[in-house]
Amino acid sequence: MATQPESVELPIYGEQAHFEVDLALGRVQFVCDLDVCHGACCTMPADAGAPILESEIAELERVLPAVRKYLQPDALEIIERAGVYERQSDGTLTIPAIRGRDCVFVMYDEGKRIAYCAIERAYRLGEISGFPKPISCHLFPIRIYPTHGDKFEIVYEEIPECKGGRARGKRERMSLLDFVATPLARALGEERLERLRKALGPEDE
Repeated sequence: MATQPESVELPIYGEQAHFEVDLALGRVQFVCDLDVCHGACCTMPADAGAPILESEIAELERVLPAVRKYLQPDALEIIERAGVYERQSDGTLTIPAIRGRDCVFVMYDEGKRIAYCAIERAYRLGEISGFPKPISCHLFPIRIYPTHGDKFEIVYEEIPECKGGRARGKRERMSLLDFVATPLARALGEERLERLRKALGPEDE
C-alpha cells in the first residue's frame, strides 16, 4: 500500500522576497494584555477589515464550517451575502467587518468584555489545523507591506489601543521581536527569523 507523502510547511513569503525591517522590532518591548485592550485589534473602527493574502481566501473558506458556531448572527449574515473577503478599490483584499468595526470572525467571552478570534479559538481547540489565523492578524502590531515587486517593509505600528501591551512588555522585559517570533517564522521561515534576531539583537550579544 502506498504511503502518504510527508508535508512540508513553507514560509508564506518565498525566498525571492526581500524585506526592509523597522528597527523598532528589536527595541520596543511588548506583550499583548487582553485585560487592558479587550481585544481591540479585532474591533477597531476602520473603513475596511484586516488585510489578507490571496492565498488565505481558500484557507478562510476551508475553516469556516468549523468556526461558524462561534460567530455572531450579524457576521453570518454578512458572510452569507458577501463571502469571507472583500476586494477594495486599490485591489487589496480584506476581511469583512460588522458595521465598520468588528471583524466577522470575532467572538466574545461570556461577559461580552473581551473579543477573541474565532479562527484562533478553533485552532487552539484542535478543531482546525494548518491555519491559526490570517498572517496580518497573527503578526499584529507589526505589518508587512509590499513596496515594489518582491520587496516588502516590516513595520511596527504604535497605536493607543496597545498601550497595555507596551506596559506589560516592559514589566516582563520581552521584545516585540520575541513576542511575534511564531508568526514571523510562519511568514519568513526559521532561517530568516534567526538572521533577523542577530541583526536586531543587543549590541553586546
